[in-house]
Amino acid sequence: MANFAVGFDRESYFLSLLEKEAITKGLGDDCCIVNLGYLIHNSSFSQTFARAYKHKAHIHAQDLKSLVIGADSFCEGVHFLKSWFSPYELAQKAFLVNYSDIIAMNAKPLYATLSVALPKSWQKVEIRDFVNGIAHFCRTHHIALIGGDTIGATSLQIHITLFAKAHKHTLYRDKIPPKSLIYYTCDTYPKYTITQSYKLLKTLLHRPKNKHLRARGRFLFPRLRDRFIADCASFLKGGMDISDGILSDVSKLGVINKLHFKPNMPLFAPHLKPLLYSGESYEMLVAIAPKDRLRLKRIALKHRIKVCNIGEFTRKKYMLPPIKYWH
Repeated sequence: MANFAVGFDRESYFLSLLEKEAITKGLGDDCCIVNLGYLIHNSSFSQTFARAYKHKAHIHAQDLKSLVIGADSFCEGVHFLKSWFSPYELAQKAFLVNYSDIIAMNAKPLYATLSVALPKSWQKVEIRDFVNGIAHFCRTHHIALIGGDTIGATSLQIHITLFAKAHKHTLYRDKIPPKSLIYYTCDTYPKYTITQSYKLLKTLLHRPKNKHLRARGRFLFPRLRDRFIADCASFLKGGMDISDGILSDVSKLGVINKLHFKPNMPLFAPHLKPLLYSGESYEMLVAIAPKDRLRLKRIALKHRIKVCNIGEFTRKKYMLPPIKYWH
């Protein structure tokens, strides 16, 4: 049973720490106004708007003409157990999971809202460690917190919404044409990345009761492929980050585009299970035209990563192994 400690206002303490970290911007009461300059530029409405919204929760963002918005949750008992991570690591992983979705669209995150259900068992030391993780991520990636909510609860729940600047080469999931080749990214030695995540997650979920195991490696801190995606975006036909496993996410892309997946490897082979079913790797799935194969490999070599072709999308239906979901 959880230890319901009392004695101080967790919400006020949490927000005061965030403000001291100087990563907040326009933080008001639950909501923030982002003034997109193109909507009111040279308009007779602009002066009235400025007078009406001269308060703390008002951000001028004149350089933004459109926003990419991504929201994700990271919840105890669904996505993780607290024993797997320290509070600092939990904050980092929660933001990385959300950041990965934005990177997968080749967008640049600028702002975030954060809603947290803080465990009542957490004392000041845990909350401070958690805020340090948030602050480190926001500073590293130049993201400002602009709002959210904080409550006390029996378990930790983290809900993040990221607001990003769109790129002219936006990467979509639903514009992949037939005959596109599907590649996944990995390190030069993939057995230490995607398959490692599979083995570790499986061990964590079935750990002996008397053994205390923790997250580590890429499962703890996924390595995102933002620079690689930015360099390839002009010729990519689509893609997404791998969160539920290669097989699951390839199937999702197929459904979205009303296409079927034709593999070029024996997907029913037992030795491929760790590769196909590994969740939480946050590598990238990308679709390209056959003519761009060498171009993709040259850019991957530049970034010292490996890209592996696993098949193509077609209109003809092929049998696939059953899909498994981690959460």
